[in-house]
Amino acid sequence: MDILGNKQKKHDHHWQKKLASHLKSHIYDKGYCSEYDFWIQECGDDISRANLNNILNGKVDPRVSTLKKLANNLGMTLSSLVKGIEN
Repeated sequence: MDILGNKQKKHDHHWQKKLASHLKSHIYDKGYCSEYDFWIQECGDDISRANLNNILNGKVDPRVSTLKKLANNLGMTLSSLVKGIEN
């Protein structure tokens, strides 16, 4: 189940974990010393700390609009953010 109590399929959870790992890699590759550092410097007005934590821990399936914001805050396109992530 996700944090809202909804049942998840195994492949959905696997994708969320892969996205989380991929996103963390991009954050550190861009030179941020932590996920918190990235949030403070780039996301504070766009994405809540709790939502970012849930995404980075693979607990939620983020909306496309949230992924677009994250990509923009990392200086990349949405397609380049999710490139290489497969089910």
